[in-house]
Amino acid sequence: MNSRRTTPVVFALLLLLIAPRGLAAQSYAQQVWDQLQAHYKTIAKNSSDWYLRNYVMGKLKEDGTDSWTFYFDSDNSSILTAACDNDCKDVDMVIKDDNDKVVGKDTKDDDTPVIAFKPEESGKYTIEITMVKCKNDPCYFGFGIFQK
Repeated sequence: MNSRRTTPVVFALLLLLIAPRGLAAQSYAQQVWDQLQAHYKTIAKNSSDWYLRNYVMGKLKEDGTDSWTFYFDSDNSSILTAACDNDCKDVDMVIKDDNDKVVGKDTKDDDTPVIAFKPEESGKYTIEITMVKCKNDPCYFGFGIFQK
């Protein structure tokens, strides 16, 4: 067999095997992005004082938790919203202060947690996301921090 003809065929077969997974991940991330953008439009529509501070996106297996720490100023009110892909049935969000005390949470059995938050003191706060129910591991999620 001629190796010049075999190499492109093998390469094409590898691309066919790899591409669907990459496209699927992109699709799941797009589902989350679209939901976060809808949250942004809803919040901005209700008041022009709100602005987007951060978006964070990732993926977790069922029962997995990840966390991020941000500085929040006591002069600013915040709304935190989260979303997950169509395979996710329940995602939870918790905010903890520097002493690990819960200062805000949405642990309802849903896939769109929302927390209104105004810290009593300026400082570092940790946002934890837990993927409670995921039909097809891993599930993609994202959250947005909106402030005024």
